[in-house]
Amino acid sequence: MRRLVPALLMLAPAMATAGPFDQPWAVVAGDTAPSADPKLRPATVSRVDGESTVRGRAVVAPGTRMVTVDLPPRKGSSLGTRETFELQASPCMRYHVAARLEAGTQPRWQPVVRSSETIGECLAKFKVGAKPK
Repeated sequence: MRRLVPALLMLAPAMATAGPFDQPWAVVAGDTAPSADPKLRPATVSRVDGESTVRGRAVVAPGTRMVTVDLPPRKGSSLGTRETFELQASPCMRYHVAARLEAGTQPRWQPVVRSSETIGECLAKFKVGAKPK
């Protein structure tokens, strides 16, 4: 019994830490849906604030986030490319990120938020109003 008490005391801080769903959250994910716009391409979110994503998706706290997006190789290019942009994440919002190709022959592109939607479970749990940004 004496050995059990110190072990439980050491675990107590870890059990008391808040998880990502204990406060309003936002989700940043790559948009893999095809688009009718030929300049809009599916992209993969690889990092948010320097941390790797899980399966191209990250659950984050609301606020300013640095999102790194990867675009796979395209016709005429053997290498994929990567861009980072700033996203102002609102509470209880899901953001779908894609790549918009620039006009011309250069393989240049910019990450864009293709769509955003509210997360119903988050809104119901925290009763916060969220507007897409």
